[in-house]
Amino acid sequence: MAPVPECVLRFDVQAEDGAHCESSIVIDSTVNGRSYGGLGLVRKIDTELLGRVAHRKTLKSGLLGLPLGGAKAVIVAPPRATASQVARLLSLFGQAAGPLLTTRRYSPSGELGLDDADVRCMLLDCGVRLPRHSLQGRSSRYAGLTVALASLAALRVAGIRLSGATAAVEGFGKVGSSTALALHERGVKVVAISTDRGALFDADGLDVPDLVRRLEHHGSSFVSRHIDADRIPAEELRRLAVDVFCPCALPAGIDVATVGRLRCRALVAGANVPLQPGGEDVLVDRGVVYIPDIVANCGGVLGATLSFGGLSSSATLRFIEQRFPSLIEWLMGMAEREGIPLHEFATRYAEERFVTAKREAERRHGGLSLFDLALRMYRRGLVPPALVRPFSTRVVAARLSPDNGASDVVLEWAHAAGRS
Repeated sequence: MAPVPECVLRFDVQAEDGAHCESSIVIDSTVNGRSYGGLGLVRKIDTELLGRVAHRKTLKSGLLGLPLGGAKAVIVAPPRATASQVARLLSLFGQAAGPLLTTRRYSPSGELGLDDADVRCMLLDCGVRLPRHSLQGRSSRYAGLTVALASLAALRVAGIRLSGATAAVEGFGKVGSSTALALHERGVKVVAISTDRGALFDADGLDVPDLVRRLEHHGSSFVSRHIDADRIPAEELRRLAVDVFCPCALPAGIDVATVGRLRCRALVAGANVPLQPGGEDVLVDRGVVYIPDIVANCGGVLGATLSFGGLSSSATLRFIEQRFPSLIEWLMGMAEREGIPLHEFATRYAEERFVTAKREAERRHGGLSLFDLALRMYRRGLVPPALVRPFSTRVVAARLSPDNGASDVVLEWAHAAGRS
């Protein structure tokens, strides 16, 4: 049974100039009255799916031991909306959701057609005061890295040697391109990628760095311009016999029937809830190694927390590279020990940890300690990042440790990272 969200809101705004904005926000959970989650563009609103995605954000926070409530919001937009259309839609959304945004009951970040820069402009127009460490536009890179690292773990479990292993990445956007590049850099042969304009295939391996450059210059249409690989229909990518398949496109984009026809040996979810209900069980029954989204793409949440702690992009990537593999190995080992699928164990573990982190964070709420004052000064740019970097890495490392109890200072810092 799907969890019941704390709050479901739907807005339908008709402006005097004729502009129309239809949008929705689902708040799955809050900590001290606040929640965090992506804001994206869609063609139509699916409230049930929106709730599932919002819950995944809660679970990712729980998995990492962070007291951050989960939410998700979408705005209906026409296909390939122009920059001016997107700006107008965001403005109308900001007007409708203003009370939630200004009180931080919902703090959005950009995804699915929106950048953090777009969201930052909208929030500033709404009068929301933003710390300098927030909405830096790097979370997709961190998420892509953890998807790639999870893929390496899946290959090991499947008994596949890294040398010569093949991968297909569906959805060569922000997270998908970062995933493909990280796999390529670690010796995995990325043989296929897709965008909303089609797909490319090369049995000898694609030149991923070149594709990333083309994506930056031409957007998703680069697949129709590329001549050094075979062009194939996007749906054909799912029929390829590859070692690991990374769906990084839209939520619920793969139905159960399609899951039954996949020819991959491992599926690592880069997108949020890429499978429709029942798909996970089909994968497990078929013996496909499956790493769910709450594990595979949690790097976005982890990286944002580290960035708040003053770490540079390169330092954040190094931290994830060093720490994330041990977490996923522990999760896979515990699931095997208990004799249940990884997605079931990870969900249960994340739910339990979130309840604990939320309870302890709310127990501390209201007091104004010296540490809290220092954090406020840091968020306002009055304390240099160099003074907090060593502390922040220790705090996040402590939260990643399975079943590690949270000290008051750790919880205060982790919740402050969310408040950014």
